[in-house]
Amino acid sequence: MTSIKVGMADFKVAKENGKLITVGLGSCVGIALYDPTTKIGGLAHIMLPDNTRQRAAGTKINLAKYANSSIDQMLEKMKALGANTSKIIAKIAGGAHMFKGANGILKIGQENVAAVKKKLKEKKIYLKADDTGADYGRTVELDVTTGKYSIRSAGRGVIVL
Repeated sequence: MTSIKVGMADFKVAKENGKLITVGLGSCVGIALYDPTTKIGGLAHIMLPDNTRQRAAGTKINLAKYANSSIDQMLEKMKALGANTSKIIAKIAGGAHMFKGANGILKIGQENVAAVKKKLKEKKIYLKADDTGADYGRTVELDVTTGKYSIRSAGRGVIVL
C-alpha cells in the first residue's frame, strides 16, 4: 500500500488504496474527507482558520494553509476523481492549545477547529468524528481503502476513528 505524505499547509487526495499521512499537528488541524462509495479520500493539514485578510491585502497566498480555502480545494480534487459530494464524511484531529500566551489568549487551535467545523457545515459535510483540543500533538493517517482515520500521540497510543 502506498503512503502519501501531506506536508504542513498542504493537502493530497487518493483513490481506492493508499494511506495519506501528516505529522506534527499541534494547533493545526488534520482534515480527512472520505467518500466510502468511491473510496476517494483527501487529507489536509491546515495551519490557520481564514485567509480573508491576506486576500484583501492582495498578498499571494497558499490556499491549502487555511481552513476556509483548503476544504474547497480538496473537494474539487476529490470530485475530479469521481467522489460523490453528498456521500463525503469528515473526521478531524488536532487543534491543540500548544501556546501558553498571556492569560491563555493564544487559542489558534480552538479557532482552527471552529473554522473547520463552520466550513464543513457550510458545505453540508457530516463530521463523523473528531479528536481535537487538549495540549498535545498528533500524527494522523487516513486509509483510503477503509476510511479509517488513525491518530497517534506520544504517550497516548493510537486511536482509530
